[in-house]
Amino acid sequence: MTTQKIGSLLSSRLSFPIRRWLRWGFYAFVMFGSFFLTLWLTEPDDVTSNDRLDSRTGAELLARQTIKSYDDVHRAARAAGLRLSRRMRGSVDGVTRLSPQEVAVAGWLADPDGDASAQALVAFAGGANVAIGQTSGERPDVTRAISLGFGAEKNVSFQIKFKCQPGQQAVLVGVGASRQYLPLQLSPCP
Repeated sequence: MTTQKIGSLLSSRLSFPIRRWLRWGFYAFVMFGSFFLTLWLTEPDDVTSNDRLDSRTGAELLARQTIKSYDDVHRAARAAGLRLSRRMRGSVDGVTRLSPQEVAVAGWLADPDGDASAQALVAFAGGANVAIGQTSGERPDVTRAISLGFGAEKNVSFQIKFKCQPGQQAVLVGVGASRQYLPLQLSPCP
């Protein structure tokens, strides 16, 4: 055997394992690359990503929106980076006229999975934000009815005052600490 034949025989035997490793390396690259490409392409849009840098609360962001009726709430909440809560519960107990221009709304708002943090309330009349309030105080009847615990029972009750003309439709929205919202149904102002 000549030296040239021995060299080509050795290189062909060495190149087979190298070619095998290169082939399996290529397959692994394609598999992992397609996996990460799929993750990147199917990543959900994060509507609150810009708001994470914003130090304003969800209630403050919602208050900047224009809400004329309950039909506008979902659009405005989405624009404020809020999501509809499946956990929060609330009710309006009554609306009382305090003066020709002002009403008081009383009720309760709670997050059964929440803690002792107060829930925010945002009121709109005539499309503009007219008040921002928060829950404060206990409601033993509500605590028993929806099994509140872990401090969530401490901030349930609310009373919020705002300007509203007789017959005008006001809109009241509860906003939780983790940027979720719950529309609270109001009848037109008395």
